Amino acid sequence: MKTNTKLAVAFLAAASSIAASAADAPAPAVTFDGYAVATGSYVDTAGTTTSKFDLNAAKFGATGKFGTVTGYASLYYNGTTTDLLDAYFTVDLGSGLSVTAGKFLSYMGYEAFDIPNMSQISYGFGTQFNPVPAYHSGVKMDYSAATYGAGLAVVDSIYGPTLYKGDGDLKKTGLEAYYTYKGIKDTQIWFGYADDAASRTQFFDLWASYALNKTDSIGAEVIRITDTDGSVSGVAKGTEWLLAYTKGLSPKWSLTSRISEELPSVGSSSMKYTLSPSYTINEHFIARAEVSYVPSYGATKSSTYIAGQTIFKF
Repeated sequence: MKTNTKLAVAFLAAASSIAASAADAPAPAVTFDGYAVATGSYVDTAGTTTSKFDLNAAKFGATGKFGTVTGYASLYYNGTTTDLLDAYFTVDLGSGLSVTAGKFLSYMGYEAFDIPNMSQISYGFGTQFNPVPAYHSGVKMDYSAATYGAGLAVVDSIYGPTLYKGDGDLKKTGLEAYYTYKGIKDTQIWFGYADDAASRTQFFDLWASYALNKTDSIGAEVIRITDTDGSVSGVAKGTEWLLAYTKGLSPKWSLTSRISEELPSVGSSSMKYTLSPSYTINEHFIARAEVSYVPSYGATKSSTYIAGQTIFKF
C-alpha cells in the first residue's frame, strides 16, 4: 500500500472513531488559552547594528472535549502574518494509547516552540542550519506509560515553506518517531527520528534532562542532520549540540545559561553563549532578558544579541 493511501486510511479510521464517540458524548467543555509577547532587541554583527521593539508573537487557542475526543485549534501571529497553527483532534483509545489527526507540532526539539514555555529568548540553533522542525499535517499515534513513551507520525513533510505548516504534498510524505524513557528518578531521556521524502533529509535528535531539585535543572541535546543520498543541494547537513542549566535564584527569579554549537559538514562551526534571567511577576506575566554572543570563526562573523521580553499568558 502506498504511503499516501495509508495516510488516507488512517484519517478515515480516526474520523470513524470520532463519530462513534461523539454520538454518546455529553456537550463539549470548551476552554481557551494563549499568550502575547513583546520583544525589544539590539544586535551588533561585526559592527553593523540593528534594533527593534514590537509585538512579535501572539497565540489564541480553543480546546473542546467530546467524551474521549479532544479537539484543539489555534491562531498564531508571528509579528508579520497570522496563521492557523494547530487544528487537530485526538482520540483517547485507553490504556495510554491515543490517535491524533490534523495539523500539529513536531515531536522534535528540546527547546519549546511556545514562548512562555521557553527558558530564554532566542534558540540555540538556527544560525546556519534548518531550524528544528515545527508544524505539519498528518496523523500520529502515541503511547504513554509510567516509565516510557513512544510515538509515530506520518505527515505531509518534515519541513514546509514556513515553520507554521508543511508542504501539503501527501505524495512525498514525512515520517517522525520518538521514544522516551523516564524510569530514572528526575531524569528524562528522549530520542527522535524524522525523514523527509521530498528533500531526502534525515533528522536525528537525542536529548536528556535532569532535575537537580524543584527549581534547578540541566539539559543537553545533540542533533544530526543528513541528506540520505547526498544529491540534494541546499540541505544543511552536520551536527549541532547544546548544554543548558537553569538555576532558581528565588521563588520569582531564575537564570538560564546555555552554550550551543553548529558544526556543518562543510564550512565553519558557530558557537553561541547565552545568559537569560527570567522574573515571574505572577501566573499571567513573565519578564525575561537575554545576552547572547557568537564569536567570529572562519566565515562566521561575531555577533552580540541583547533583548528584553514581556510575556502575558492565559
